[in-house]
Amino acid sequence: MMKESLQGVLKRRVWCAVVVMFCVGGVMSTHGECAVDPAVRIEVRELLPEGVSGLDRPHEAATFGVPLRDCDGIQTINQLGLSGLWDYQFRVLHRYPSGNIQWVLIDTLASVPAGQSTVIWLTNGSGNSSGNSLPIDLAADNGNTITVDTGAARFVIRKARYNVFDSVVAGGTSFLSNTGGITAVSGTTQYSSANDEQSTAVIEENGPIKAVIRCEGHLKPASGPWLFGYTMRMYFYKGSGRTRLDLILKNAEISSYSVKTFESVRIKLPTTMVAPSYLFSTGPGVQAGGFIDGSAHLYQGYSSYKYVQYLGGADLLKARLVPDVGLEVVNGASVIHALGDEKSYSEGFAAMATQGMQINCGIRNLYGMWPTGFTMTEDGHLYIDVFSPRNTKDDIRFAFFAHDKRQVVLEFTPEAKDPKQTFYTLQYPLAGLADFEHYAEAKAVYGEDRLATHGETRDFLADIGLESYEISNVDTLRRYYVWGQGGGSNQYDLQLCKYLHYLQTGNGGAFLAAQNDDHYKMFGSVKHSDDFDVYVQGPTLFKNVNTTSPPDQNLTYNSKFFDREHSHDVSVPVGYFLTGDESLMDAWRDYGEYTLYDQGSGKGPVDSYYDGTIHVGFPRIFSRALRRAGAYGQYASTSVWREKIGRMVGNFMGMRAIPEDDDQDGWDSDRGFFYMSRDGSRPDGVRSNKVFMAYDIFPNAFWYYVPGNFDDPLMYEDYQDYILGLAFHSLREIIPLEHQPYGFKLDEANSADLTGEYPFSFLMAAGYEMTGDDSFLDQYTSHYRQMLIIQSKERVYSPYSSKFIHNHENRDILTGYVAPEGAGRVDLGNSGAPGVSRSGSVYTLTWQAPMDEIIRYQIKFSAAPMVENLNFDQVTRAYEYAPSAYENFWAALNIANEPTPKQSEGDVETVSIDVAQAINAYNTRYGLTAGQPAYQVYDDQTDYFFSVKFFADAPIVNGIDTPLLPCPP
Repeated sequence: MMKESLQGVLKRRVWCAVVVMFCVGGVMSTHGECAVDPAVRIEVRELLPEGVSGLDRPHEAATFGVPLRDCDGIQTINQLGLSGLWDYQFRVLHRYPSGNIQWVLIDTLASVPAGQSTVIWLTNGSGNSSGNSLPIDLAADNGNTITVDTGAARFVIRKARYNVFDSVVAGGTSFLSNTGGITAVSGTTQYSSANDEQSTAVIEENGPIKAVIRCEGHLKPASGPWLFGYTMRMYFYKGSGRTRLDLILKNAEISSYSVKTFESVRIKLPTTMVAPSYLFSTGPGVQAGGFIDGSAHLYQGYSSYKYVQYLGGADLLKARLVPDVGLEVVNGASVIHALGDEKSYSEGFAAMATQGMQINCGIRNLYGMWPTGFTMTEDGHLYIDVFSPRNTKDDIRFAFFAHDKRQVVLEFTPEAKDPKQTFYTLQYPLAGLADFEHYAEAKAVYGEDRLATHGETRDFLADIGLESYEISNVDTLRRYYVWGQGGGSNQYDLQLCKYLHYLQTGNGGAFLAAQNDDHYKMFGSVKHSDDFDVYVQGPTLFKNVNTTSPPDQNLTYNSKFFDREHSHDVSVPVGYFLTGDESLMDAWRDYGEYTLYDQGSGKGPVDSYYDGTIHVGFPRIFSRALRRAGAYGQYASTSVWREKIGRMVGNFMGMRAIPEDDDQDGWDSDRGFFYMSRDGSRPDGVRSNKVFMAYDIFPNAFWYYVPGNFDDPLMYEDYQDYILGLAFHSLREIIPLEHQPYGFKLDEANSADLTGEYPFSFLMAAGYEMTGDDSFLDQYTSHYRQMLIIQSKERVYSPYSSKFIHNHENRDILTGYVAPEGAGRVDLGNSGAPGVSRSGSVYTLTWQAPMDEIIRYQIKFSAAPMVENLNFDQVTRAYEYAPSAYENFWAALNIANEPTPKQSEGDVETVSIDVAQAINAYNTRYGLTAGQPAYQVYDDQTDYFFSVKFFADAPIVNGIDTPLLPCPP
């Protein structure tokens, strides 16, 4: 309903077409008009978790994604520039449906003092820049090799028989021989990437600041079958001898369908050093070093440091992966640090040096990537022990469908350099962060623009007495997780909450923890398919979706894959946009492919969500599949996912519940609920909905959809309207109960539970946003506090809660109806009313704009007069407005041709609607035929009623206008 109190405080609207004429520091921009309008302020800072002090970062590479607004109209990177730095390059990560860039990856070189930040601006420009010289790409393809020249070092990468580096020269000194590689041992057999004549290397990304080389192949013996596939991404940076190596070990080729057993995996680097010395981090702030006596090694066994254990996972991993506990450091016969204490850990860095040569190295999260470490020999061999040969378990089993990823940093320098400085570029890198409001304005996260700031969240928590609720700023990690666990903390994607928290606060620990967990998801929980399309070929290869694994799969360390009910993968695209890490997106697409088989082609034409007909099945599995389709439709958009969205949403939107049939799922278009019969605990013959599934998990899936997901935009609008119906049902029937029951009975009165509280945040936020009715916010707020206490405190940073809190704190939605009949009715009448005329099935509506700056109209029609909601009372079992006489506005039919609003109050608006055509389009949209409950019939004897709803969104942030930012030079 219209909020009269806000009409007088509407703020001026900032249109994207306005040309910014300001400049920074009085210097006029040399680039002409500012396309990035306003310019985007970015703070470059270290990603530091709680308890970690920063280091000075002179001229260090920073990589981060930044969103742009669709209305900026940026289509190529040649329209972009940075102000405040000289060296930078851009890469497109994602585009809007319009073709404009939504997310761009920025690589730059920045100097940042320890624990502080440097401010730069993303603005208009002419693309990549390399200071005062012409930008020259770092990498060059020479046919059999690729050369990367950073200015400080020259690297040569061999394509066939990949040996990591064919040569490295820094300061005129050659650091390596060409006999290295990725190596592995299984039984008595030695494997190496250098034995693979078919290995490949390509330039994946190239610019004046950064180059990425993607190398792929197999670990092969001198003769015989390969052990693992691999992908190695090698990152190089201007002016540096540093390289980052992202190694993914793979066992997901159907041509080698088996569990693989191995002892160790290493990156072998034969150096040219003579009589080298070593240095190891042996604990926080503690190092050990000296000349190498034969060989020196650091071996990290199991450590509990920052490791989040779950359900005995540590014991399982000790048995299957690493029985050794603690840290071992040995040089020759001298034991510097002995195994035995699980609290002992290395920070993760090391160095090997001789006169005029030093190689710094580090392994990201080494303390949690056990069994891992470093080995150095006096004859100059350096090994990055990905899976250490010091491990006393020599028969580790690697699951089929699995990938496992490690990240390593190396720096080749002719001068002495603190290896901790090198290591921090990997473990605690520089990143750029815009103001939080920019991410919302750009709809950067799943198209959402109504997200609470950190200040609004803290104020709201203070109001409800939960000031201490906060997401941890510790960069925790996990290596084992049972995805099927119950409880409130596993019913949503916690990592998405951590990313949003990072965008709000800049807390590096939350971001790093989200990255750690996303890596575990994608390289510990996803079923990959490297040489086959499991969606297409799966039904032939695996006759049963539940029996796809080879023998001994249950004995592996890495086969705890996603289950169907708790597959929290939707954080991954956000992590990708913030880092540009292509391995994350590759893995996410793999998961999409597998789930299309598992819940689509592998289930056949009836019992599948993605390939079937009318099927809901188990509510939570259905809802996760629905959420996933929306996410993939936005960020991995293909014709396949678009077809699945249309099929799945079309199926359930056309379903109607029948009171006499407790097995018939579907919508009740009078009361607004969606009945889900297979909730697992429903008594026979009783229709009931499991509350946290039907009113939290199911509606939340809608958040991942945008109109661009659909071929027919009215499918999105219909879906949104029925979410409003579900919100009304919740507000009228469930929220009034002091505590919500676990199961809500649909055909009899419900009593309050003793303690139950469930998340209705999204539904209440959606209800408010589509009506402007404060009741959705106020009535649920009293429940919200107890919900957080019972469910999990991190939920306050979920996107659903963030929407709710933003709305609660801003109250800036204005809606109303044009010339409503009154007495509860929101329609303006039928052809007997002023402003409505009829010619056959075509009706023409004419009205005056009721206020300035209307954003949009929504027009509906019905055979009966319309009210906003029929308002069922679940205690008295009576309606305020009888369904026999009235229709819910949200359940009435939409039209496709609403006029674009004129901008002044009193302007005349008009539209013609062919009701017969609109009804036929509705039936076609959902594949409805005569006899189905949702099927609509045009009756030429009926005089249809029409309602015109308007929306005016007041751009107010806590009552304060946000000023325009100037455009930097």
